[in-house]
Parts: sequence; C-alpha cells; structure tokens
Amino acid sequence: METKKRNDITSRKRKQASADALDEDWWLQSNPNDDAADGLDNLPQTNTKKIVDDDDNEIMKIPMEINPKKAKKRKNNKHRNDSTTEDASIEEKFSRALIKAAHLTPIEAEDYKLSGSNFLEEPKSVSGNTDSLSSYLKTVIPRWRNEVKKYKGKGGSPMLLIITSSAIRAININKTSSEFKARCRAITLFAKHYKVHQHIQMLKKKVHFAVATPNRISKLVSEGALHFDRLKYVILDWNYRDAKERCLLDIDEVMEDVAQLLLKYFIPLAKQGKVKIGLF
Repeated sequence: METKKRNDITSRKRKQASADALDEDWWLQSNPNDDAADGLDNLPQTNTKKIVDDDDNEIMKIPMEINPKKAKKRKNNKHRNDSTTEDASIEEKFSRALIKAAHLTPIEAEDYKLSGSNFLEEPKSVSGNTDSLSSYLKTVIPRWRNEVKKYKGKGGSPMLLIITSSAIRAININKTSSEFKARCRAITLFAKHYKVHQHIQMLKKKVHFAVATPNRISKLVSEGALHFDRLKYVILDWNYRDAKERCLLDIDEVMEDVAQLLLKYFIPLAKQGKVKIGLF
C-alpha cells in the first residue's frame, strides 16, 4: 500500500516538473502542428503503401497521393450503367432490361434483339406520370380513332395492350387515358376485383383497348380468352417506379411473367412487323 502511494507521489512530481519547465507564456506560442491541422483540408488525399522485409514484417508506411481526377473517374464509373441507360436508345434500354429479367445468355439475347423500327417513336420526354398518358398515346399512335373505326376483330382481341405491375396502377392508367380512348371499348384485366372466369365472359365482347397485369394476361391467354391476332401496339409501363423504386422488369412478383410474354408473344410479333412496342 505504501509503495503505491510513493509511486503516485513520484508521478505527480514528474508531471509538475515538466509543467514548470515551460515558459510562462507557453499557451500564447503557436504550435507548428496547429498550422498543419488548419491546412489539412487543403492537402491532397492520401493512401499509405506498406513496405515489408523478406519475412513479411512491416518496415514503414509511405503516404501516396490520390489523383483527384482518377478518384472522380472511379466514382463516375460506379454509376456508369445508370447514366448509360439514360443516354441509350430505346432498343438498347429494352434489351438490357430483358436480358437481366429473363437471364438470357449473349447468344439467346441476339435471338430476341429488336431494332429501333420495332418500337413506337419515343417522345423527347416520358415521365411515366399518368397525367401525361393521353398526350403520350396521341403522340405515338396519332391515328388511333381511325383505326378504331376500321377495327373488325372478334371478342377478346384488343388492338392496344398496356402492361403494368399492379391493379391500382391499371385503374389509374385506364382512367387517365380517357381523352385518348374516346369511344373505344376498354377493359382492365387484373386479379384484385375479378375472377378469371369473369374476365373470360367480358372478353367475349369486342375490345379495342386493354390495361392488364402480366399474370392475368398469361392466365387469360392460356384459357383461350385473350387473343393477339388483332394486336398492333404493346405499351409497357416502363418509367413507373413502385414504393421500392422498382420498375416493371425489376419487380420480383411480375418480372418473370413480363419477360415470358415478351419472349413468347410480343417480340416475335414485333419481328414480323405486326406489333410495335412502346415504353411509357
């Protein structure tokens, strides 16, 4: 116990001696380290390179300056896919999303590759906002009303099919496109409010304009109620993002159905020149 007290007294005396050795105005003197600290923000960013001997023991570390141009380039490359997608042509954007959703190999992707002529001419700005839907449709399908008058299809064979991800979105699309549709017969096809057999009955009548979810389309096609023999336009609800910021071909619940519909029906029809695809 006495030994511990003596050690504490000795330690205090040493600290006091160190303090007494300083000049009386020591706190007024500038510290060279302070200037260095003030200039840290202006110094270039650095990494350190470890130098080791033959036995892998660390000898020293050498600071290495980071080139800000290269750092910025790496940062830009991180988001390169997004910016490239925005600047890409409509067929490139479509192809990339399809390859990802359908897990296509490069060879398979070539078989399903479309050209710009297979798509509806894209307006300069497409927001995916339903308020602009009628304007978009009038731009990409300017002769719609004449086509409705000349239509001679049977029941369940729409001329225009809009594919979206959810029932609520389908209802909004159908509602906000009324200015474009005029007097054509329109139908919404989704699972939330109607059973498959109810839609089968509805599709026995003539229909020009349909808004549907992918899964319900697949079921009605398999039931022989929905036909594509009169189909001329397929619009994908492309720019809409759900609460998780996912687009049509990113949503796990629908992406597989969308991809299969494209691969099995719409891309072959587009290649034959019978259908044009639009990305709203």
